[in-house]
Amino acid sequence: MKKYWKRSEPAGSWMRTVDNRRLTTGGTRFEMLHPLSITFCPLLILALLTTSCSQNKKQAEAGTYTCSMHPTVVQRKPGTCPVCGMDLVLKGKQGNVKITADLNYLLRPVNATVISSIKTIMPVQKAIDVKLEANGIITYDMRSLVAISTRFSGRIEKLFVNYNFQPVKKGQGILEIYSPELLTAQRDLLYLLKSDKENSQLIEGAKEKLRILGASDLQIDRLIATRRESNSFIVYSSASGYMIEPQNSINQSELQVRAGMYVNAGQTIFQIAAANSVWAEFDIYSKDVPAININDPLPLSLDGVNDAVEGRINFIQPFYKNGENFTKVRAFLPNTYGRFRVGQWVRASFDKSIRESRCIPVSAQLDLGTKKVVFIRRGGIFQSREIITGRSSGGWIEVLKGIEAGDSIAYNAQFMVDSESFIKIKN
Repeated sequence: MKKYWKRSEPAGSWMRTVDNRRLTTGGTRFEMLHPLSITFCPLLILALLTTSCSQNKKQAEAGTYTCSMHPTVVQRKPGTCPVCGMDLVLKGKQGNVKITADLNYLLRPVNATVISSIKTIMPVQKAIDVKLEANGIITYDMRSLVAISTRFSGRIEKLFVNYNFQPVKKGQGILEIYSPELLTAQRDLLYLLKSDKENSQLIEGAKEKLRILGASDLQIDRLIATRRESNSFIVYSSASGYMIEPQNSINQSELQVRAGMYVNAGQTIFQIAAANSVWAEFDIYSKDVPAININDPLPLSLDGVNDAVEGRINFIQPFYKNGENFTKVRAFLPNTYGRFRVGQWVRASFDKSIRESRCIPVSAQLDLGTKKVVFIRRGGIFQSREIITGRSSGGWIEVLKGIEAGDSIAYNAQFMVDSESFIKIKN
């Protein structure tokens, strides 16, 4: 059998003993080993090393502490987190929470659903009696406007009116204009009367030229009688009514035309609105328009007028103003005796019953400014939903879109709003 030797303990000299199978040489003692021990030795060493590493790892983990909120914080002994101040826990002992269906529901944002046991109501089918009141204004009848313009160019010398909507009468002087063209036409007529008074044809042509330029027969006769030309001509009103400037609003009373301004031939300087007829105008929200029709009676009340005035709607026109859709409703009012004044405030009452529709209490809808929402109950919780509303009357509001007949809706939507009034609408 082949002999193997292993290094043993030190010895004092070189020595070989057959009985005890020891060899001492060079200060080191060797023992003879059995051949089988050489085969199992590496396996034993590997097992010892693995066991040692596993024990060291467990010992290291057993002594490692970390923060539940800040896993990057690790230390060998208990203590508190230097970031948030929480007590440190053994690493690997924090525990994993299983997210169940119930827990997942509770982890939803607080503005997504509302848990409460409040009064609910279902939509009902009912007819709404539309009772709408609107403020309006008396304005002039645009169909009766008469333009005041000049047939010649010149400079305004004088104004005989002081403000917009000033009452004027037919034949009343409006303004006085200096015109070199008119001055030349007068001198031509005077020259013919002086040097060729027998030439009636030329004299009539000179008179006609003055008429075309806007001179009246009275002004021409005065010129022939005095034989003195006028440096300026007065423009007279051709109708009775209210004097206004073009493109003027009801609220603007100050005149934009001033003395010293130049005007061109054919330019409209003023307009005369007839006083024998006026309009009562109202701006109505578009959602209320379906309840209003042409020829509907329109009771009116005016400041300073004790008796109620019965009007009739004769004009409806949609328009866009300040980012909102409106509808202009107009009623024609005869004003033979001057009962109404332009610019006067007037109030109208619209009272009409419409067909049945799906309605909810006004308290059940929440107005967020740009949209309106209701809270619908689903499985014990309330979810917000956007709706489109129509007319409202008597504490009820019509819902055009957004809910179904069997929906259970919170009776008071204000109770569903959190302290920050933030609503997340579910589509």
